[in-house]
Amino acid sequence: MSLLLLALLLFLLFGGSRIGAAGKGLGQAARHVKRALDEEEAPSAVPKAPPPAMNQSSESKEPKLLPAKGESSASTGDES
Repeated sequence: MSLLLLALLLFLLFGGSRIGAAGKGLGQAARHVKRALDEEEAPSAVPKAPPPAMNQSSESKEPKLLPAKGESSASTGDES
C-alpha cells in the first residue's frame, strides 16, 4: 500500500514524462555497467597460450637469411 502511495506522490510531483525519462536513463546506465563488467571478465576467461618455442637446428646457431627480392633460393651462398 505504501509503495502505491509513493508512486502516486512521485507521479504528481514530477509528471509521467519525467518519471519515464528517469526510468529510461536508469535502464541505459544499468546496461552500460553490465556490458563493462562482461568485457572485463571476458579476457580473463580466455587462457593465454604460451609463446611458441623457437626450434633451432643443432647444425647452425646463426640465423638463416631470406633471399633478397628477385633472387632465387639457390643463389643464397649455401654451397656445401
